[in-house]
Formats: sequence, structure tokens, C-alpha cells
Amino acid sequence: MPQRERNRVLWAVAAILLVAAAVYAPMALLAPLPAARVVDLGAQTAPGEGPPPVLPAAGSAAVTLAAEEEPVGSTEAVPIAAAAKIVTALLVLDKHPLEAGRSGPSVPVTADDFASYQRYTAQGVRAVRVVAGDTWTEREALHAMLLSSSNNHAEMLARWAYGSLDGYRSAAQAWLAERGLDSVSVADTTGLSPESVGSGADLARLAALAFADPFLAEVAGLERSTTTRGLTFENEIAYRPEDGITALSRSYTDEAGVCLLFSVPVEVGDDTVPVYGAFLGEPSYDDLAADMDAFLASVPASLTRHPLLAAGTPVARYETEWGSSAEAVVRDEVTALGWGGRSSDVAAETRPVTTAPAGARVGTVAVTTTEGEVTSPVVLESAVADPGPLWRLLSPGVVVPRFVEWVSGRS
Repeated sequence: MPQRERNRVLWAVAAILLVAAAVYAPMALLAPLPAARVVDLGAQTAPGEGPPPVLPAAGSAAVTLAAEEEPVGSTEAVPIAAAAKIVTALLVLDKHPLEAGRSGPSVPVTADDFASYQRYTAQGVRAVRVVAGDTWTEREALHAMLLSSSNNHAEMLARWAYGSLDGYRSAAQAWLAERGLDSVSVADTTGLSPESVGSGADLARLAALAFADPFLAEVAGLERSTTTRGLTFENEIAYRPEDGITALSRSYTDEAGVCLLFSVPVEVGDDTVPVYGAFLGEPSYDDLAADMDAFLASVPASLTRHPLLAAGTPVARYETEWGSSAEAVVRDEVTALGWGGRSSDVAAETRPVTTAPAGARVGTVAVTTTEGEVTSPVVLESAVADPGPLWRLLSPGVVVPRFVEWVSGRS
């Protein structure tokens, strides 16, 4: 090729490269940067510094600070005796809510209800006399079932509220499943059946649910109750009220042993906190007393306000395509009331970041506690910096698609 033609080609190529550079360079320098990839670091709260509470070794026992909290204790399902009546009470109140101090609607005594009374009387188990054709108020029937542990009133209330005992059992299992009480199964309304079972963990949550109901909380605190006909029910489920314990259910069967659902106030610093518990399968009342003493003695060291997340705890990491990274950390210390030895998952929400200075807020971290959701801002520990012009110019596979998306309005 003659020299003149070669020069012409070279000049043409140079012109094309110059034009391309003039087009590409601004494109590369102006294109939006891709957002950094967020890596969740799976942060967990620090466990409480104290020891866990001392719980009974026999049976299945657990305690909790709220129905929504994961209890501390056993998840083994065992027979629950008359604790099953608390399920019955909650199901009846779910169908026919009753305020504290109110009498509620009338509950008619049917022939089936009278037959239940006769059957339980013949078996020598707890029963309160009823007469077919008579009526009780809902309040009176619940007091008979809960304070006197009347088995025939448990069946009477279930039939009244759900039409039949089978209808009650179906509704009860659906109700329990809806609340995540998966270990609890009620074969009857009374707990006399050893097939009515549940774990200490789920029964502790059940106790917390029951004490949250104003009517049941009132019943548990009564010394006695008298019907309009003058029939008095002494509180036969009470257990050590002199120690501040409020029993919700206290019972015994050969298969279940001694079972207790309770609430007890505990002092933590300047606060008084209710603790809800279930001790199931105690071999005797002497064992229950000894185990309760051991539990109460252990609480002051175990239940404390402690830091869940220290300031600076990493919860996520931002990684950029140009090779830099920065950790997102908890800005403020998060504290809460909790049991020794326990930790929980942390929920972190972060926003997209392309570039940001150190200390920039990039999200929020949340921990669910018995006192509600506790949050703290999440900030960058170091800057997510711009990669600079050289990286942009040398990364056409990244900047060109981003520029096209930008100018087309898709970015």
C-alpha cells in the first residue's frame, strides 16, 4: 500500500479512536455506579451474663416473660392434668368474651351436663352439682371450673360454647396451632386423660396468654366466689400466695404428677416484672416446693438487664464491584431485660449504597424483646468511596450498561 494511503488509513483510525474516546470518556465518567452488594452477617444478641434460671429436672418446666417470648426450659410434651382447663377457659372466652366483674350470658344445664356430673361423681374426681334445666351464668360456671376444678363444668362450658365435645376439641386444636402452641394437644376438656399433653415451654406461654385476659387474671386472684344461689367456691388452686405466687392451675393425676401454672413478680433493679411459668410432672408437692424455692432463689442472678448489642457490632457488609468493602455496624448500644445464657436473632434492614462517607446511616437493626421492639441506627464503619476515573475508564462492561439504563430512565 502506498505511503499516502497508509497515512490516510492511520489518520482515519486515529480520528475514529478520538471520537470514540470523546464519546466513551464522558460516558464512563458520568455513568451511575452500581450499588454495593449487601452481605448479611447474621448477627446475634449477646447472651445474658448470668446463669440460666434453675428449673425442675423432673417432668417438663419452663418460664417466660411474655407469650411472644421464647421460653426458657423444656420442650418435652408430658400429660398436663387440669392445666387443660385453662385451654378450655381460653376457648370459651374466645367464643364468649367476658370482662372482669361481669356475669356474662346464661349457660343452660342440659341432660348431657347432668350425666357428666353423675359420671365424675361416681369416679370420685372433682365435680360440682348441677341440675338439668337449671342455668348458670358464664362467670359462675368458669369460677366452678377454675377455682374448684369442677370437671363437669369444663364439659358443660365446652358443649355450650362449641355445640359438642368433638366440636370443642377441633376448635381447640385450631386455636392452639394458630398461636404456635404445637406441643399442646387436648384429648378432653379436663386434663384427666393422659393424652392431654403439652410441654413446659408451651404451657408457660399459655399461662402468659391467660394472665393477659382480665377475667382470668381476676379469677386467679380470688380467695373465693359465691353464686347467686349462695354456693361458695373456695380457691382450691392457690399456691403459696404469701410468696407472691399466683396460681392459675394446680392439679394432680397419677399420669401427670403435680402440675402448676403460675405467675410471680420479680424485682429487677427498680422494676417489678411478672414471670409466667409451668412446672409439669413434679413427683410430689414436696418436690414442687423444693423446686420452686430453687427457682425463686436463682432468678435475681439470672434475670437482668444486659446489653444485647454493643455499639459497633457488625450486622452487614457492603461489597463493591471495584473491590472495596465497608461494614455496617450498630450505632447505639441495645439493652433489654432477659435471662442469663440466652441470645436471639437480630433483624437488620439496610438501604442500597453506591458511595457514602463513614458514619452515614444505612439502615436500622431491631431486636424483639419482652419490652417491645428495641432498635438502633446502623451506620457505615468506613467510607464506601468512588473508585476514581481510572477504574471507570477501564470497566466498560460495567459503566456502559449503567449509562444506557440511566439515559433510558431505567436506572
